[in-house]
Amino acid sequence: MHNISRRILLLATIVALAAVHMAGAQSPGTVADPLVSKSFVDHFLKFRSIVLPADSTLSPSPGSMLIVRSGQLRLEAPKGKSVIDLTAGREIAGGNDLPFNHLIIIPDTGDYVLKARKTTMLLASYLSEEKAP
Repeated sequence: MHNISRRILLLATIVALAAVHMAGAQSPGTVADPLVSKSFVDHFLKFRSIVLPADSTLSPSPGSMLIVRSGQLRLEAPKGKSVIDLTAGREIAGGNDLPFNHLIIIPDTGDYVLKARKTTMLLASYLSEEKAP
């Protein structure tokens, strides 16, 4: 009987040590993190501040993300094309101004143009700046 108690204690110790080892091996934000890689997070969280003078434009590429902080930014898009307002959970069609403090995502290559109607400040990820002619 004494031998069985030792085996149970040994098995419990092994299981406890294995659990501690597994918990320590998956530190969030490290290469060992199985849910998301650090490079993936860095890629999507690299926002930069952009100030656009009035009448300047941006041509966003698919996957671009932006947040309008001040000013007035108008979406110009072909008929039937729209961008995604993740904050409100809706689509915004061409001819509309983008709302302040909403996360906007450009879903595809739809010849979208974002025009600053007055001096506009935004946070953006992966946009190319152009000057209006």
